[in-house]
Amino acid sequence: MKKMNELPISEMPYEKCARRGARFLSDAELLAVILRTGSREKNSLELAQELLTCHPTYTGLHGLCHMSYQELVKIKGIGKAKAVQILSLMELSKRLLQSARGDRVRLRDPADVAEFFMAEMRDLEKEHLYAAFLDASGNLLHWDVVFVGTIQYALANPREILRLALTYDAAHYVILHNHPSGDPTPSPNDIQVTKKLIEASTAVNIPLADHIVIGHNQYVSFRERGLMK
Repeated sequence: MKKMNELPISEMPYEKCARRGARFLSDAELLAVILRTGSREKNSLELAQELLTCHPTYTGLHGLCHMSYQELVKIKGIGKAKAVQILSLMELSKRLLQSARGDRVRLRDPADVAEFFMAEMRDLEKEHLYAAFLDASGNLLHWDVVFVGTIQYALANPREILRLALTYDAAHYVILHNHPSGDPTPSPNDIQVTKKLIEASTAVNIPLADHIVIGHNQYVSFRERGLMK
């Protein structure tokens, strides 16, 4: 790609967006518009291109979602303000996906549940355990992050999950957790602790409908795999 000062004025990101629309801009060009300025060595477009390739594992916007404030400010040309702008942009994109679904969300099957939470969970660097509480028709009553850390410890005491289920008068609920490796294959420990939670849920008559493991743009449903017995 040409440097900013080598581009015709009509093809610079600001002018290109105004003339043709934002959808015609590349990821790097859109990010350059957000950054506004570069560094002494690089203009905003070059800095944006660097940002999209600096994560050691992931590339593009997905890599940017994986970067923390501390990692961003280490990049030459990214100060505190730009780092906060980038983090805010990534968070807004996640919230937009969820708000577009409307206030009334119906989760009819594992695919619906995985799709609703995928953007929120796939980029998490640590294991997070989420719980989604549903009414008898599958409408989402409430969801919450109930634990951050190894799932074994989260489900050793299911009291908090069941307390929330009772609070929101749920007919049933689903738990989800992410595998930061990107591979959603359930581990033996995942299966063991899910069985314990099924037993505890049965005792209060609010069944656990499914356990979904989120990976990188893929998921595994315990129900679909026949692991909920």
